[in-house]
Amino acid sequence: MNLKQPTFVVIALSVVLASAVLPRSVEAQQIWKAAAGAQSKDMSKQAIAFLPNEMWIHAGDSVTWTSGSGDIHTVSFFVAGQKFMDFTVGCPGYSPSGVSFSGSPCVSAPPLLKGESFTVKFPVTGNFKLICLVHPHMTGVIHVLGVHAALPHDQAYYSKQAAQQQHSILSDSDEDKDHHDHDHDMDDKVSARVIPGKHSVAAGIGEMASTAAGFQSLSVVRFLNGKIEIHAGDTVEWTNLDPALPHTVTFGVEPRNPGPPSSNVSLDVDGGGHATLHFVGDSTHSGIFGAAPEDQSGVRVASPGYTVFRVTFVRPGTYDYICALHDNLGMVGKVVVLP
Repeated sequence: MNLKQPTFVVIALSVVLASAVLPRSVEAQQIWKAAAGAQSKDMSKQAIAFLPNEMWIHAGDSVTWTSGSGDIHTVSFFVAGQKFMDFTVGCPGYSPSGVSFSGSPCVSAPPLLKGESFTVKFPVTGNFKLICLVHPHMTGVIHVLGVHAALPHDQAYYSKQAAQQQHSILSDSDEDKDHHDHDHDMDDKVSARVIPGKHSVAAGIGEMASTAAGFQSLSVVRFLNGKIEIHAGDTVEWTNLDPALPHTVTFGVEPRNPGPPSSNVSLDVDGGGHATLHFVGDSTHSGIFGAAPEDQSGVRVASPGYTVFRVTFVRPGTYDYICALHDNLGMVGKVVVLP
């Protein structure tokens, strides 16, 4: 027994020394966790944000983003100076989860559904801008430091920060209020747009906030005053009061491409879109309208070019409508036309 003890000590010591001299780059590799979006229980409130939207990691580390909302998001990194692409195009194309990004070529997840994840590895140092192509104002930054640099925060800090940011964004009002507070808050804003023979509906409302790393926003994806009673011959006007999120007003057949308006939409003298429905079951589609995203030059280009949409109802009946972008989140409405 006494002869074997020194051998055992030497072997154990060798293992310790070997582990102590492992390259720092191997030890530093870590998979960090973050979220893309969050929502209230009824999905009416959407946190359009990376949570958190700023992180410091080591070269060689990876970050995994998991979608936390029913609205889709991408995790995208573009080459400096490259023009942002539409989320249906990617950067162009989509990347597999686990892809490496060193500043070039571009990287983009496909649109992520709730619960889906996407991982990006960062092999070199640098500051890399993060963007969601579905919501181009939704941005963040990943700071990649050298493997020997001290990191300012650990995963526990980022998880706590993400939870705090989520609560801050979504706590404008909370569960089970059934949007009464939002309806009440909107009364003054909406009533200012009512003119004789017309009735007004807010197609969503939202708030945008900036951080040191980019932008985050709250969107209420509901038609406020969405169930409305009018008389035959009246006109209803929808206004998108969300500074970031676009919406549609869609009656009848939902188009395959929600971007452009239907052929029966014309422009009023003030530039608003206008359609006429002659009977229940008739179709019209506003196209995507509201605040347009900024490109890299800061230019905002609206599509289809108006910020309000109007429909005149000729005959009595109940006309159901949706936002073709967010009906899966419960953004639906009803116009009851009385004689």
